Amino acid sequence: MTNPVYQIRSQIKTICEKEGFSLVGFAEAKIPNADREHLDQWIQEERFGNMDWFAKDHAVGIRNDFQNLGLAPRSVICLGFVYRSSEGETILSQMESKVSRYALGSDYHLILKEKGNRILKILREKFPGFKFRQSVDSLPIAEKILTKESGIVWQGKNTNLIHPKLGSYFFLSTILTDLDLGGPEPEEIITDHCGSCRKCLDVCPTGALEEYQIDARKCISYLTIEDRSETEATESFLKWERKGWVYGCDLCQEVCPWNANVAKRNKVETTEPEFLPRSFWTDPEFLEKKSLTKEEFNEYFKDSPIERIGFEIWNRNLQQREKKESN
Repeated sequence: MTNPVYQIRSQIKTICEKEGFSLVGFAEAKIPNADREHLDQWIQEERFGNMDWFAKDHAVGIRNDFQNLGLAPRSVICLGFVYRSSEGETILSQMESKVSRYALGSDYHLILKEKGNRILKILREKFPGFKFRQSVDSLPIAEKILTKESGIVWQGKNTNLIHPKLGSYFFLSTILTDLDLGGPEPEEIITDHCGSCRKCLDVCPTGALEEYQIDARKCISYLTIEDRSETEATESFLKWERKGWVYGCDLCQEVCPWNANVAKRNKVETTEPEFLPRSFWTDPEFLEKKSLTKEEFNEYFKDSPIERIGFEIWNRNLQQREKKESN
């Protein structure tokens, strides 16, 4: 007789796949002790930079013990949505002022939230006695750890999650529930395939990466998105080579052999039109601009991930790239 839990998991997987999620896994709502200790050390060393919220008591309580969420979750549905596109690869290869692939299209928070709301509606109808709550970076949930624990991916040396057929260019989302769905079967767990490769570690120009660890304070993504302090950012930008990145950075993913395999063999593409590059990325008028007015910035980047940094930081990043390359 088929285990009813597996029947439920199969139903949930079908529901999520219909919304375009390529990865669907299940994990217990529990953070392993080794990961808790790593997070504690990361906080003690203040590797989070000025992202002070990461160390707040309420954030730690949610991340480690799932406190104050309106439910006591027993399980986590872990989801991955591919955003890579051949069009994006071509555009990025021609960019002088580069942005991460995920930022070429619309804001994934908005898109995945819409998809998640449709999933939640169905789940609540099918399982009326249980609670479900989605997170797309909207809660201090350890999404990477939980998704790794679901067994559908492994965490690479660059700290990104990797799938052998999809690579690492996918967004994460989680759905917490008090429905007991169990964890992965041991034989289904994808194990670490990084081996002796260290391409991601060697390519990082700021030395932000050690094996399976990252110092956010040195990460180009952090410096171009999270660090809003003009003085510190200026010193950092001039100290380290940024390889043209003005919003985020994909260097450690670009050199990953598993992403190369996806590009050459599997040809995995996003199924969501909103994640395709917006047309202005190939517009010479936009590309020639050394700065944007507030109105221009809002017009170009409305409902884009880049919208959150504002036009002042966008202009700062453009200008700092120019300064670095002129030195």
